[in-house]
Amino acid sequence: MAHSTSASLPKQPYLEALCIPPLLFTHKLLYDLIGALLSHGTTDYGPLLATSFDVHIPYIPIFIVPYVLTWAYGGIILGYSIYCGTYDHHTFRYFYLTFLALIGVECLIWYNFPASITIRVSPSVLSESGWLGELTAYVYKNATTYNVIPSAHIAFAFLTWLFSKHFALAHHRWMFLVLLLITSFSVVFIKNHYVIDIFGGVGLGYLVYRLVFIPASKFQILAGFTSQTILATIYLIFILTSVSYCWVLGGLWN
Repeated sequence: MAHSTSASLPKQPYLEALCIPPLLFTHKLLYDLIGALLSHGTTDYGPLLATSFDVHIPYIPIFIVPYVLTWAYGGIILGYSIYCGTYDHHTFRYFYLTFLALIGVECLIWYNFPASITIRVSPSVLSESGWLGELTAYVYKNATTYNVIPSAHIAFAFLTWLFSKHFALAHHRWMFLVLLLITSFSVVFIKNHYVIDIFGGVGLGYLVYRLVFIPASKFQILAGFTSQTILATIYLIFILTSVSYCWVLGGLWN
């Protein structure tokens, strides 16, 4: 699709790639904030999600690696698109907008439908798995017991696969589907999610893609903004999130 207004804008194609770090940090801050708020007392819907099937899924230590690497997807997407010559910052800015929407909806669901994870592996089992067990223990420690459904890992991985239609070469899209499948296995094989959380993540990813990315990119609602404006807006959101995080947590612990 032609960008009728983009010809008059400054050509700074890679500047907006700097949106990726603050977006990821914003997600992490809000994830931790919701978890902290819920830890002070809430209704727990986790037992409604857990099934006997979840309990019998084995812990497979190696899956902690793709679980952790999910948050490198932003760099993987950017590196791939630059290497293959498919990077278009006009398209990517709608992915950033969609990711912001994803964060917002995730937080609303997490806060209003708090569910804890009760099937994590015990420290004694983790200690038998060497550095993979240590890495799993680190993830457990830094991941709130709440914020289970939808799975942010799955939502991001599924959204990445959908978005690959717009940046990946046709014969390469299978790679992003494989990443999605591996991520899906990882969240249950490290015992940090229930199976139903996968479906929640897929549903949310599809929802924001259809309701945000598709119409926003179709009508080019961000076409009139410069790269500097896009970047400044994302960093402003990150700064406001950081301030809110410190203010709210400061009040909670005092």
